[in-house]
Amino acid sequence: MANPTDSRTLADVAATTVDAYLPGLIDNFFNSNPLWLRLASKDRVLLDGGDKIRQPIIYDKMIGGSYSSNDTFDIQRVQTKTVMQFSWSQYFVNLTIDGLTMLQNEGGATKVMDLVEAEMETARLSLAEYLGVDLFLDGTANSSKAILGLIAGIDDGTNVASYGGITRSANGAQGTAVTGNLNTTGGALNLPLLNTIMGSATIQPARPDMLITTQTMWNKAWDRVQPQQRFPSGPGFDDLVKVGFNAINLNGAALVVDSHVASGNMWFLNTDYIKLIIHKSRDFHFTGFQKPTNQDILVGQIFWAGQLVVVAPRLCARATGLT
Repeated sequence: MANPTDSRTLADVAATTVDAYLPGLIDNFFNSNPLWLRLASKDRVLLDGGDKIRQPIIYDKMIGGSYSSNDTFDIQRVQTKTVMQFSWSQYFVNLTIDGLTMLQNEGGATKVMDLVEAEMETARLSLAEYLGVDLFLDGTANSSKAILGLIAGIDDGTNVASYGGITRSANGAQGTAVTGNLNTTGGALNLPLLNTIMGSATIQPARPDMLITTQTMWNKAWDRVQPQQRFPSGPGFDDLVKVGFNAINLNGAALVVDSHVASGNMWFLNTDYIKLIIHKSRDFHFTGFQKPTNQDILVGQIFWAGQLVVVAPRLCARATGLT
């Protein structure tokens, strides 16, 4: 490749370099967070679009039961399914390269590639931070433009009254279906308490498979479990361990650390019933670099649009006030 000699050529090299580094950015983004990593491997859903994200749920059973030969069946049709609806949440990270920096790197394509590589790593860290923070919130950040985080998805109505358009406290079986388990008992972390909370989110054979907490709570759990549980391997653990997450085996679930979890909190997640939904046209889409008419800079954005959907909040739990 010839050495760049003007801003147009530099912009082409920069854009080509971004395209080359995007797959690595995406992979490393998901490796930055234990829940993103698990969801990306299990249920990362790409959708074409639509004004809303619609997630069907089953909230009640059909009429049935035991009978004898002369009984008359109740054949009325009962409503057993409904649809949760969610809005798209959008995120961006901006890449700006000023003219002086471009001039300083005009000596060769390699310099431009190194410059863009550094920018892409910063973009990855920025996206991971923005989405990582909002993941553990309730969706009201930035005038409710943020994703509906776990506080919204896993609540009993105390903090978030409705989910997916369904009111938790006033819709009978439908409300129960979107109501999570919130334990505010708090106090010193101990294994019987964790076992109780985990049991509240268990309907056999479905049970939480990932627990996420702070480093402080993880350390306390590490002190309390058996040595053979501290460095588990096999299904449910290998995907985390291979990218550097330390996991503790707690009743078969992987207990891991995320720095974005609020102090004293622990999340009990059944990741079989949590979906990361992404718009296929905004799956870390790069706009390309553009040069404004009134500034000596190159500007481009990486876009993401999607939503976190907890399909069965009753199969997950949150504990607060742990010490």
